[in-house]
Amino acid sequence: MNNKKIFWQIFPTALVIIIGSIVIASWYGTRTIQSFYYQEMQRGVQDRAILLRPHINQLLDTAPHQLQKFCRETGREASTRITVIDGTGTVLADSSEDPSHMDKHNNRPEIQEAAMGTTGTILRFSKTLGQNMLYVAIPLKVDTPQSGVLRLAVSGAALERVISSHRKKLFFGLLLIALLAAGLSYYQARRISTPLEEMRRGAERLAGGDTEHPISISDGNIPKELKELSKSLNNMAKQLNGRIKIISQQRNELEAVFSSMTDGVLAIGPDHTIIHINRAAADLFHINHQAVQGLVFENILRNKVLQEFINESLRSDVTIKQSLVLLESGQQLTLQAHAHPLNDGEQNRMGSLIVLHNQTRINQLETIRQEFVANVSHELKTPITAIRGYVETLLDGALENREDAAKFLTIIQRQSSRLDAIVDDLLTLARIEDTSKNDKMELRQEVLYPILETAIQSCSVAAEQKNICIVIECDPDITAPVNLPMLEQALINLLTNAVSYSPENTTVNLSVMQQQHPNYGEIICISLQDKGPGISSEHQKRIFERFYRCDKARSREDGGTGLGLAIVKHIADCHKGTVELVSQPGKGATFSLILPNV
Repeated sequence: MNNKKIFWQIFPTALVIIIGSIVIASWYGTRTIQSFYYQEMQRGVQDRAILLRPHINQLLDTAPHQLQKFCRETGREASTRITVIDGTGTVLADSSEDPSHMDKHNNRPEIQEAAMGTTGTILRFSKTLGQNMLYVAIPLKVDTPQSGVLRLAVSGAALERVISSHRKKLFFGLLLIALLAAGLSYYQARRISTPLEEMRRGAERLAGGDTEHPISISDGNIPKELKELSKSLNNMAKQLNGRIKIISQQRNELEAVFSSMTDGVLAIGPDHTIIHINRAAADLFHINHQAVQGLVFENILRNKVLQEFINESLRSDVTIKQSLVLLESGQQLTLQAHAHPLNDGEQNRMGSLIVLHNQTRINQLETIRQEFVANVSHELKTPITAIRGYVETLLDGALENREDAAKFLTIIQRQSSRLDAIVDDLLTLARIEDTSKNDKMELRQEVLYPILETAIQSCSVAAEQKNICIVIECDPDITAPVNLPMLEQALINLLTNAVSYSPENTTVNLSVMQQQHPNYGEIICISLQDKGPGISSEHQKRIFERFYRCDKARSREDGGTGLGLAIVKHIADCHKGTVELVSQPGKGATFSLILPNV
């Protein structure tokens, strides 16, 4: 939209206001006169109808055959149309038309009002007479208004002639006043716009750096406000250069401080625009710190949590602190946010200052430490509990039975070895994480069936508590190059998960088959199938990550730590194999430990 000069803003506007006011006043006066004449005509016709009503009623009672003649003669003498209508709307007599050729009038508004006992009045066009007519209807009998109606109609041409005469007078008067108003408006607009134009040219010189030529107004009769404005502009020019230098110096110092800060800093205005953002904050959100200044922060920082914090800071008059967890470019950020009211030199609120301290790495390290301690404790506690249980069994009297004692001691020895293997496995996992390499592991050709039985025996107590039957499908002669403690640990972890997540009174199938694999050639596939709730597709991609749990609350309740399947995966890697998962929600899960048979 093009900005117009002040002359063309004042002159047409003043002219339109004046003419518009005259038009409105003229319209209101015309409407008032029209209403006055209309009411006078209505009152006059109503008086005529009241005078005629006794004669009409007398003729209806004594000589109804003379009613048409009376109406025609009376209407011609009074220049009034007279119509008599009975209670059904049938026209009994009319001064202008043959009643037998006229339609019923019970649907006319004025007739309906008269039939209700009031005077009906309306101004409308008559098709019969071809002109506007004023109709006034009154009941023939006051006590029984529904029995009949007397209607009188007069031409509205007189009213239209009066209004037309007033309109012509008003039009010429309006034209004359508009010409006078145009002249006065032009003079006044010129008187205001000329000195303003001179001040505009002087202000442009000031903006260009010319402070040596003050603004001067040639017209001495300018309004006082414009004269004071020119003096203010001249005073402003004297102070402009000094203040610009001070502001430039302060801005450079502030920019140096912001740029050197490692914490992110944002200054947000009350209109939600970014006043300033330092390099640290721009790098944090992957934006250009120079290009976004002056833009609305909701269009740049699209994180809802951060937007709510900034909005809250703009509403608050005190410092607020909050820990924010954001998802930025696919990565989770943990920020300690501080928001302070931002005031100008006169302590007027101009926005909020947001300081963001990135604690993501610190929190990640703390989480890893806590999860590592918790998971190590859990994994060490499992074999220790088994050893303690068998020792207590021996102390309770099982030592007397040499066969059982030997069996229990063998199990204790195996669990002790397993405990040692867990520690070694954790150390191996730590070394793998640090070096991204697998240590070489000694493999021996072992019969798999006894290993399966031992793993099932370790989980038998938990299975019996839920009445879960673990079925083995394995050829007793199948062998594979494995590390017995490691494989046993992997099977125990898989069985523990299967028993924990399977419903009571169900079956867990543990099968071993020799197959051909496209990547590993001849393999031994150890599959474990349960009837649990299954694992959704979004969790299957991360299920073998260390410490990852699909349902943290359920895992902690069942004693899980999220390390078991990670150990299984590393054990499979150490055997140069892999572990696969096939599952659907509600249909259980099948874990397959694939070991090369070479």
